[in-house]
Amino acid sequence: MFSIGCAGFSLLTPYRPLFLSFTSILIITTIFQYGFRSKRTLMTALISILLSTSPEFVSLYNQNNISMTKLFTNMPLSDYSNKQVEIFVLQINGISCEGCANRIKNHFDAQAHVIYSKVYFKNQSAIIGTFPGIYEANDVLTWVKMIDFKYEGKVIQQYVVSKEDSL
Repeated sequence: MFSIGCAGFSLLTPYRPLFLSFTSILIITTIFQYGFRSKRTLMTALISILLSTSPEFVSLYNQNNISMTKLFTNMPLSDYSNKQVEIFVLQINGISCEGCANRIKNHFDAQAHVIYSKVYFKNQSAIIGTFPGIYEANDVLTWVKMIDFKYEGKVIQQYVVSKEDSL
């Protein structure tokens, strides 16, 4: 029923607020009962808080709200002399968790001539910015299939905008 990996746990996503409430109550009870006198209590509280908030941090990263150092072909958008960016807006069915969205984003970012990408778990969509005229919609759909055959992609929009407008 739960399978192995994040896809099995995605069944529990609707109950996440319940689990977070239960975890918060246990952390608060433990702190009131034992205080921070022992390292074990402190470590348990920190690990619980870190694990409870990790999906939010992954979501922020997937949507480029937290930036990591981009290497080689994925320099900041301002470093490109090209004045235009081609935007692909995709609907991707099969994204079952933030980990899946992160996997897709990393795959898009690894492609040559991709300037940026954003992947959204909640509405199962993605936005990819590339140099204009290099890729077609079928190329982007092939990237989706290369990740895993469980993902079904569809290009909703494709257009070219100025670099400033795409930010």
